[in-house]
Parts: sequence; C-alpha cells; structure tokens
Amino acid sequence: MKRISAKIACLIFLILFGVYRDLKSYKISNLLIVIGISIGFAFQTYEFGRKGILTGLIGSFLPILLLFILFLFKVLGAGDIKLFSIVGSFYGATFVFQTIIIAFLIGGLMSIIHLIKSKKLICRLQFLAEYIQAYGSKVNYLGEKGKKQFVISYYDIKKDGYGGTIHFSIAILSAFIIQVFLAY
Repeated sequence: MKRISAKIACLIFLILFGVYRDLKSYKISNLLIVIGISIGFAFQTYEFGRKGILTGLIGSFLPILLLFILFLFKVLGAGDIKLFSIVGSFYGATFVFQTIIIAFLIGGLMSIIHLIKSKKLICRLQFLAEYIQAYGSKVNYLGEKGKKQFVISYYDIKKDGYGGTIHFSIAILSAFIIQVFLAY
C-alpha cells in the first residue's frame, strides 16, 4: 500500500503544480509534463515491468487521441490534455478515460457557475447556437487573412480575453481525486 500512496501523492503534487501554473499564467509548462510522464513511466515499470511501459504509453496517448479535436477548436487547452496524459502515464487508459469523463462533468458545472456569476450565460448560449448553426449550414468561412478555414475556433483568447474561460486543470485535479476514492 505504501507504493500506491507514494504514487498518488506524487501525481497529486504534479497536478497541483499544474493547477498553480494554470492559475498564475493560463499555461502549464512542458517541463512539468515531461517530468510527470517520466515519473509515471517509472512507477508503471516498477509495478508491472515491461507491461507497465506499454500501459503508460497507451494511457498517455489516449487523451491526445480523444481530445485533440477539442484543442483544434480552442475548446480545451493543450496543457489540459497534457495533464491528462500525465494521469494516463501513471494509471493507464481505463483510469484516464474515466478521469476525463468526470473532469468534463466537473468542468461543465464549473462553467455554468462561472457564466451565471458573470451574467454571461445567455450571451454564451446564443453564441453557441450561432456557432453550431454556422457549422450546420456548412458556410464557407474565411479567416482573418481571407483564407478558407475548415476549423472555426469556438473561443479566441486574443479577441475574447480570459473572462469566459475556466481553469480546467482544477476539474482535472478534482476528477483525479474522485477517481482515487472510487478506485481504492
């Protein structure tokens, strides 16, 4: 049980550091990701030998495969996906998949609360409807430079600022803690 406790404590520390960086700068450092995934592989190898490396690899690539499209549409930040990859490197594909689902439920709740508090709920729902309609009607969209764009960003930080965003890393941390309680 000591080894599992050390593994949990280490991952909580890494995610907490990611949350801290996210709160401070809206960025999660690549160095943290490299260190986190390396430590995850070390734990996997220690516990499961060569099989652990494969488990860690699959677990760390699954979030990228599942969530990359959300990154393209600017719905989710790259740092958030990479935080999920750290979780996957520690615990594998099934655990990280469940963590992603829980994090999105928590993130949705956080978003609704944020939009209600900032009195932007109706405005954002109207924008979402227009956004979906633009994609649904398959309108040719010309980007800022007049080139045809196939991916229209849902949220543009440069134009919209950070007022409509949440720190999704908090949802990831919360989801991981819930997963730990559910698993153990």
